[in-house]
Amino acid sequence: MDYTVVLQQRLTWKILIIFFLAMTGLLTSCEARQAMELSAPVQGPESVLEHSPDVFLVTFDEKVGKAPLLKAIEAYKCEIKYDYNFINGMALKKPEDKTLEETMQYFRTVEGVTAVEYDHIIRLTDPVKPKLEVE
Repeated sequence: MDYTVVLQQRLTWKILIIFFLAMTGLLTSCEARQAMELSAPVQGPESVLEHSPDVFLVTFDEKVGKAPLLKAIEAYKCEIKYDYNFINGMALKKPEDKTLEETMQYFRTVEGVTAVEYDHIIRLTDPVKPKLEVE
C-alpha cells in the first residue's frame, strides 16, 4: 500500500474530526447565548444584603499597628475569629451582652481603625444571572 494514500486518509479523518468538534462548539455556544437572560446589576443599600448577626470586619492603619485594636478587643471582650495579615484586618465576634451595631460603633472610635464593616454572607448556591454585553 502506498504511504501517501494512507497519509491522505489519516489527514482527511483528522480534518473531519476537527471540523465536527469546531461546529459542535459553535452550535453549543450559540444555543447558550440564546438561552441567557439579560439582567440588571444588583443595586440597593448595604442594609438589604444579608450579613452575619454576630461577626464583623475591622481594618486598621499599618502605621499605627494593631496594638490599640488588640487592647480594645480585650477590653470589650470580643473574640478574634480570623486575623487577615495580608490586609491588616480582622474578623471579630461581638460579646453576647452587646448588639452588633453598638459593638461596631465602639470599634470605629479605636485609634488606628480605618473601617468597620458587616461580614456579608454570599452563598455559592444563590442563582447567578450573567450580564451580556449587547452591541
